[in-house]
Amino acid sequence: MTKLRDRASYHIALISRRMAVALSEVHQGRYGLSINAWKILSVVDCFGPLSAVEAGNHTSLEPAKISRTTDILVDRGLVLRREDPTDRRRVTLKLSAKGKTIHDEIEAASRAIESECLSVLTAAERDVLKGALVKLEERTREPLIEGDEKLRIPKPRHLKVVNA
Repeated sequence: MTKLRDRASYHIALISRRMAVALSEVHQGRYGLSINAWKILSVVDCFGPLSAVEAGNHTSLEPAKISRTTDILVDRGLVLRREDPTDRRRVTLKLSAKGKTIHDEIEAASRAIESECLSVLTAAERDVLKGALVKLEERTREPLIEGDEKLRIPKPRHLKVVNA
């Protein structure tokens, strides 16, 4: 039986959380931004202008959190909400000049933290890791269980299933 320490998802989650906590000293301490706000700023900078729904596709945040966080960022003048000139039904998000300045300062800290974390790897190991992470991210865009005949998920033997 596979132990928790042997699971990739366990290690990925731990590393991600530890890096986010280290970075929170910058985005929360200096700018009063939550982790969710930082995620949205980062996504809007990288992929914007884009809709809130599209922003959600690039994060692990639920739609309600995207909406609340975007409202806060708009209220603080960090994100601009604009009607799409090609489709007036669509609203897009873009960083303001102030948002871009703050984003770039936090991004520099994020890169430094990531660089420090990855410093234990050789250049070749970093390349392999990046390639593997890209493959995993691409694979997880599709359902991992539903309709996948290859997966065999054992039914619990000692648990009684109760309908909630």
